[in-house]
Amino acid sequence: MDLFSFFRKRSGLPARMEHQSLKKGRYYSNRKLYDREGYIYDSRSGLYRYLRDRVPIISSAVWHWVRLCNTPGSYHLNGTESHTKEAENAIDELCRRMNTVIGTKRTGMGYMLELFFQEIFTCGSFTGQLVPLPSGRGIDHFKDLDPSEIEWKKKGKWIPYLKRKEKSIPLDNSLVFHYGLGADRNHPEGISFLASVEFVTGIEQKMVEDMAKSSHNAGNPHLHVKIAAPERFENESDARYIKRANKYFDSTVRMFQDIDPDDNIFTWSDIEVTIIGGSDAMPSSWKLNREQVIEDVITGMKLYPWVVGRSHGTTKNWVQAQFNLLMQVVDSIQEEGRSFAEWIINTELEMRGIPVRASYIFSPNQDPFMSEREKALSLKFETVDKKVNRGYISKDEGAREMGYQEAFKQDDDQNNH
Repeated sequence: MDLFSFFRKRSGLPARMEHQSLKKGRYYSNRKLYDREGYIYDSRSGLYRYLRDRVPIISSAVWHWVRLCNTPGSYHLNGTESHTKEAENAIDELCRRMNTVIGTKRTGMGYMLELFFQEIFTCGSFTGQLVPLPSGRGIDHFKDLDPSEIEWKKKGKWIPYLKRKEKSIPLDNSLVFHYGLGADRNHPEGISFLASVEFVTGIEQKMVEDMAKSSHNAGNPHLHVKIAAPERFENESDARYIKRANKYFDSTVRMFQDIDPDDNIFTWSDIEVTIIGGSDAMPSSWKLNREQVIEDVITGMKLYPWVVGRSHGTTKNWVQAQFNLLMQVVDSIQEEGRSFAEWIINTELEMRGIPVRASYIFSPNQDPFMSEREKALSLKFETVDKKVNRGYISKDEGAREMGYQEAFKQDDDQNNH
């Protein structure tokens, strides 16, 4: 069974109705009709969204990636004072009308950037196009496109086409924005993190399902009480012996069934109690196997276990090094989000004929190691200062060690006076 069939089976989608129901964006279960517009399994992106929404470890990974990248942001305008004021009003109007979900009161670029990062870390790509106002003097809204709707053709350059039943329509380059995560020469659309873990996820989900079945019968410990048959009396008939043995057996069973936590049992040496099922070896082995599978998923999602709350005893220094590397990755992907926000804002200003350029700035993520960094910086400053004061290096050399191009010349000017 391939992975598509596996998840279709788990979702309750009958095979004989797959083709018809998928075309309508619906599925049938127990003869009832349910709308499931978000889960169209005949496309790769539909499967990835299903994994994101239904598999906890993947849901957590995507959630954390989006929140790490989509920090609060603001824009800076470069232009004359009068034009800047005009640009601010135009941008405020744009942010209020470009939301594609009716009723959403969240304004600004944060909503669009959350959609951008959500699609990037789920499907590995983000494509959409601007829809101009009827007058052509601005943007009405931004229409995001599902990756399954895009077809890429190489004609010297890779060109995106919008797939339609009759023909493929080339997208207007001036109105289209595309970013592919991990795109290479053969995959301009990008490659999802989930491409490397979808098979592993199927195994993990099957393991959980099998473990649930096995634990129902053998995963929990049970007492096995063995009662030795009583000795037979001399000249005791078969019927009387069987009746006495059964009575003894029944009384022993009632004794075990009615025992209270503070009661004790007193018997001859004719009763043996053992435990069956729920041994230490079986759950431990299952847990180790599943942990390995989950770590493979976390690795495929390009995260560390501690990010999704699954720390495995790493030291503080090692976590700090991982945090630094993670923030470098976040910064690089945030650059793509910044380009997306600036493209929308500056296109709006150009369409309105306002001679102002905008730049978008993300707020940095909180640094849990800030105090340690400040202490290290203070120690470095003291060390460089001592070198300068004792004549080992010049002030300009000391400034360069601290990250400046040269020393501030005001001290020298004051000394000359």
